[in-house]
Amino acid sequence: MTTMKHAQPLGDAASTMATGGFFDKALGLLSSVKRRWNAEAEIRNAVAELEQLDDRALRDIGLNRYDLEDRVRHHHRH
Repeated sequence: MTTMKHAQPLGDAASTMATGGFFDKALGLLSSVKRRWNAEAEIRNAVAELEQLDDRALRDIGLNRYDLEDRVRHHHRH
């Protein structure tokens, strides 16, 4: 009669990979959230700076006050 001592359902290597995969995914998600948060902060800062300009200065650079955020967001994506 043989007995299995300390048997693990997935085995040591598979268990480690499953746990590591979870943490890798969690870190990836956090990294993605941080990138989006930083991008949003950049957009808000750019819009705030442009809002400081008067209408003539905005017109000179081809912008108007009413579509600043849309234009900054469009530019940021490309």
